[in-house]
Amino acid sequence: MPKLNDTHLPERLKEAIKQLEEGKEVEAKKNKTLLNAKQQQALVDAWDQQQELRKQHKPPKTEEEKLKIGWKDKREVRIDIYKQALAELEEDIFDIHLKQLEKEQAKATKAYLKGYFGATGLQDKDSAGKIAVARAGFTPNSISVRGGRDKEVRDIEEQLLKRFESEMTEEEREQLELLRETEKAERKGKKV
Repeated sequence: MPKLNDTHLPERLKEAIKQLEEGKEVEAKKNKTLLNAKQQQALVDAWDQQQELRKQHKPPKTEEEKLKIGWKDKREVRIDIYKQALAELEEDIFDIHLKQLEKEQAKATKAYLKGYFGATGLQDKDSAGKIAVARAGFTPNSISVRGGRDKEVRDIEEQLLKRFESEMTEEEREQLELLRETEKAERKGKKV
């Protein structure tokens, strides 16, 4: 499982907010993992303010009284602070991703250099560096990765080509065959 970093925080905050709004319990220790020190202090201050309200006022009986006084329970205070933290993260999400990319690039470069300078004897230094990068869990630049979406796109393209060919007239099919034979002959000529 990949190590969690700041790019994962918005999704985890949304999940915690959703759980709190549904009335599910979210462990208090999540405050430390989801919030930075400033936000954790804001949470403590907001709850202290609610404690002061509880000393000054009796518990409200209606929602109107609750809103008028500003009375909130612990869950509502956490939801407010989590939403503020999420808004801050979403403002800075581009910078967070850039920092993460820089960290990963630095780690990959370090792994490459370690492999490059660690190559011994007849071993090719460049390939030793690329092997070290792959072992460190990064994808070397020379390797192209094709995901599931690429496969789906290729499958759709093939289906469309087959459909277009089935809808061609006899003359169009002959032209296509001639084109394929010409391309095949050109490829053979280049190989020789």
